Amino acid sequence: MKKQLTFLFFLVFTSSLFSQEGAEIGIMGGVSLYSGDLSPKEFGLYFDEMDPAFGAFSRFNLGKTVALRLGLTIGKLAGNDANTDRLDRGLSFQSSLTEFSLIGEVNLFKLGRYKDKGMIPYLFGGVAIFHFDPEAAFDGDYVKLQPLGTEGQGLPNYPEPYQLTQVAFPLGVGIKFMLNESITLGLEFGGRKTFTDYLDDVSNNEVNYFDVLEGNGELAATLSNPTLTDPSAENATYRRGGQYDDWYYVGGFMLSFRLNGGSSRGWGSGKGIGCPTF
Repeated sequence: MKKQLTFLFFLVFTSSLFSQEGAEIGIMGGVSLYSGDLSPKEFGLYFDEMDPAFGAFSRFNLGKTVALRLGLTIGKLAGNDANTDRLDRGLSFQSSLTEFSLIGEVNLFKLGRYKDKGMIPYLFGGVAIFHFDPEAAFDGDYVKLQPLGTEGQGLPNYPEPYQLTQVAFPLGVGIKFMLNESITLGLEFGGRKTFTDYLDDVSNNEVNYFDVLEGNGELAATLSNPTLTDPSAENATYRRGGQYDDWYYVGGFMLSFRLNGGSSRGWGSGKGIGCPTF
């Protein structure tokens, strides 16, 4: 219910803020996916774990070339060692994802003979604030990982607990199909450069099982290394992940409606292929 209310508030707020000439309001439906320590390889784009994502946005067209977009995206991120045959580690996670973003779009050119119809490829980049909250399956339920301190967070000589709300930089590509003077259908895909290695609760920090057990409890120690059956006989000091920060990706279809029914988006006659100019 909280997500639905946030989504509704965003729609009402942005429609009021951008209800002027050159503005659009729209919705997005697609997928979200994760890249990190629990991926097939730590760094890269993988489609093994895709989950539904949806969102809403407002776009303000500043001219032929540049547009600004304010967006809300809600999705899910997940990873599982069982899907990549990492039987030596046995880690898994899932996390809700909520992202607020301010994105700039750069239109590259327009294909189309008519002023209010055509196809426009574009690049985008910006800044986002996102919230995540990793969980792991345990005993038939899901347990929130950040409060546990599975890598000794909060203990002496260990890092402080990581923040669940952080900043990311979105960047990617898309294409807009101007169907008429009021409706635009888009397709977009982009990555989010984060500054955390804890989307999955797994980092490159060195961890000692007994430190976690004594300081943060049995559940934290168990979820820190589920395959460690006899810590006294095995190596109780380990690194669970690799050196790179995590990424996440969002892609999907976007449907937007121009407010106030304006007829021109600044492309002139649009005959043939037009290159955007200010």
